[in-house]
Formats: sequence, C-alpha cells, structure tokens
Amino acid sequence: MATKKINYGTNGNNSIEKTAKGGDKINTQNCNDRISTELWMEHFANALLKENAIDERTHRKLMVKITQEVNRRFSQK
Repeated sequence: MATKKINYGTNGNNSIEKTAKGGDKINTQNCNDRISTELWMEHFANALLKENAIDERTHRKLMVKITQEVNRRFSQK
C-alpha cells in the first residue's frame, strides 16, 4: 500500500501569519480583548443599518445589547 507524506506546514488559509504583497508578514491571529470585540460587534451592527437590514430603533437596541454582552463577557476576567 502506498503511503502519502502529509505536509503539516503553516501555509494556507488557516495559518496565523500571512504574507502581504510587499513581502512583510501580517499576524492575523484574533485579538480577544474587550475593545476589539466591541468594535467588531458594533461594526456589524452599523453594516446592518447601512444596508437597511434593520431600522434605527432596532440598531439602538442592538448597540445596547452589544455593550451588555461585552460587559458580561469581560467582567469575569
């Protein structure tokens, strides 16, 4: 039976370090801190509002829930 060598290198979409067009390495590892989490959640809420997927009232409610969730998530640390 033929065996196949498996490449366990850090290349492809799942690797943490990517190479930019300029050749520099970019660290794409997620930051798990309060500020970046809240910014990402607010970014998506704003994108929903911009694309008219939600109205202003729902957007305000969503922003309050985002703040509550971030506070709940990071108050234990």
